[in-house]
Parts: sequence; C-alpha cells; structure tokens
Amino acid sequence: MPPSDDPAPGRPLRRRLCWFALAGFVGFAFDAGVLTILVNLGLDARLGRLASFACAVVVTWLINRAFTFGDRIGPNIVTEFARYLSASTLAALVNLCAFMGLVTLGGPFAHWPVLAVALATGLSMSLNFWSYLRLVFAPRPPERGGPA
Repeated sequence: MPPSDDPAPGRPLRRRLCWFALAGFVGFAFDAGVLTILVNLGLDARLGRLASFACAVVVTWLINRAFTFGDRIGPNIVTEFARYLSASTLAALVNLCAFMGLVTLGGPFAHWPVLAVALATGLSMSLNFWSYLRLVFAPRPPERGGPA
C-alpha cells in the first residue's frame, strides 16, 4: 500500500478530498435550496443567505464528521462542534462578504443569487479544508499508558 498523502496518517488525502467535496456539494445544495425558497417567499437575498448558510454549516459538519474526518473525531461532540464553528469563522466571513458584495453590485448576481453563492463558496473551500484538517479534526495524540 503506498504511503498516505496525508501529513497526518489515517485516511488518504485523496479520500478526504472526495468526501470533503461531496460534503460541500450537499452543503451547497442545502444552501442554494433554502436560499431559493426564502427568496421566493419574499425575503431579501442577504437575509435569506444568513439562514441558508447556517443550514449548510450544520449539514457539512455532520458529513465531514462522519466521513471526511471520521477517523479523527473526538468524544465530546459539543466541543468538536464549537471548534468546527470557530475554525469556520474566517472562511464564513470570506464566503458571506463575497456573497453580499456580489449581490449588492447587482447584475446577474442580484437576479440569480445562487450564482453568488457558488462563487463565494468556491473562495472559502480551501480555507475550510485546511482548518478542518489542521484545527478541528486534528489527529489526537496517543493516550499515554498509566504511570511507569
């Protein structure tokens, strides 16, 4: 078996990236779907995106926790989710600011806000993967045995 591409052994990097991409695709579908529903109900796209983005964060955390980084999950789910949210803050800011800017600029993004969602999501993906790999689901040091 070839050595893992992952600097922290466990699952091969290629497998992590595939699951991460799938989680992102499903998250995007939730994000875009909820946004579309809310905009069609008359909610401003900027406010609707806040709600749709929150839904996408929970969905992607569940998928990433189970499949992308399942070999690294910790026993305390609440602490882990708090780390996930904390590590996602910068990427979320990049994502949301890009979306808000594009929709505010108008043009096709004002008429089809899902295009702005796609662009903003693309910008934040690399930052998300790195932070999840290195900060949220970082390999845990082996537990030490009892006293020597």
